[in-house]
Amino acid sequence: MASVGTDSGTHYVDLVFEINVLFVVMFFTAYLLRKLSVPPILSFLLVGFLAKFWIDQESTVLLELFKEAGIILLFFFIGLEYSFERLKNMVSVWKPGVIDFLLNFVPVFVLAKIFGFDTISALIIAGVFYPSSTSIVAKLLMDFKRLASPEAELLIGILIFEDLVAILLLSFLIPMSQGQGLDPQVLSMSFLKILIVLVVFYLLHEFVVPKIRSWLDRVSDEESFIFFLLGSVMVVGLAFKEAGLSEALGAFLLGVLVPESRVMENIEHHLSSLKELSIGVFFFFFAYESPLSLPKEIGFVILLIILGVMLKVISTYLAAYVYGMKKRARLRTSLSFVPRGEFSVIIASLDPFVKTLSIPFIFVTALIGSLMFVVAPRIADRVYPRKKKPKRFRKKVQGAPVRA
Repeated sequence: MASVGTDSGTHYVDLVFEINVLFVVMFFTAYLLRKLSVPPILSFLLVGFLAKFWIDQESTVLLELFKEAGIILLFFFIGLEYSFERLKNMVSVWKPGVIDFLLNFVPVFVLAKIFGFDTISALIIAGVFYPSSTSIVAKLLMDFKRLASPEAELLIGILIFEDLVAILLLSFLIPMSQGQGLDPQVLSMSFLKILIVLVVFYLLHEFVVPKIRSWLDRVSDEESFIFFLLGSVMVVGLAFKEAGLSEALGAFLLGVLVPESRVMENIEHHLSSLKELSIGVFFFFFAYESPLSLPKEIGFVILLIILGVMLKVISTYLAAYVYGMKKRARLRTSLSFVPRGEFSVIIASLDPFVKTLSIPFIFVTALIGSLMFVVAPRIADRVYPRKKKPKRFRKKVQGAPVRA
């Protein structure tokens, strides 16, 4: 018996050792690739593929909690960035947002149907294709100091619009992908659930949160606040999942409820590191659980990649035109919005077959899109060169300045 216990303990230590080595590899991969302007999401996907060769499936069981927490914490932090007031003020970007949706969702859905995919798979493929990566685009805007540029406000506005649409899409796609199909009664029930949830959270925002705001500020200063915080976020997310809704929707709405006060600062302090860890593990699992072989529908995937670049450039250019931007800024904006990322990964994970198709699409568009973002200002300046100001100088002629 002692021998069995010893073997069991040794095996557990080996599993823990593998996982810790994995974390170190994930760090160095992200750190080194960042020097080449490769987004962290892609580095985690790359480690996921490579880990197939040296990590057993059994070892990854220890990471299941982080995998589950990844989506919930990601959308909770997205919700923290918004408020009901800010969402009301999105009127200025609704037209660009609609253009972005119509040109990046509808054509791909129709194309998938032409290629023989069923309606649910076609909807998931269009959902993967549609949203740009919030984390990649926002990070690039910061890294290349373009947050003060004319296009930053529009890009962030469209990202917010895409976030909301993607969350609602998930709320409908999840029950569809779980075998409930396109039953009108099921869709009506999903719509009713979402409507009820939105009303309930709005009432909480208006009548409950103001009354407990000071208490939240006080309790958030406690060292043990992280236990209450993490438990609440996970419970709400998992409760939505059990109710047949997207855990992303529940986590997002909970984040929106948090008042912009000291409690928000404390939340970011307590959970930001855990969020980064969980998101990294989620993307790792996405690649680790995917086959290494290229899909048979490689022609369709290549077509998706080409369209993924072209349609994003065209739709963003038109959105910038409607938004009232000048030609150079329109071109610069359109070349900066191609990367796909976290939302595409999350939607793709709903269907194993679509997931296989999506990996090369997400990977390539994220790489190409990041490169295009870097060179966009130079291309825009070359296509629409800045007018050179006439050189003016003065020279003194008999003590008096004369314009040359």
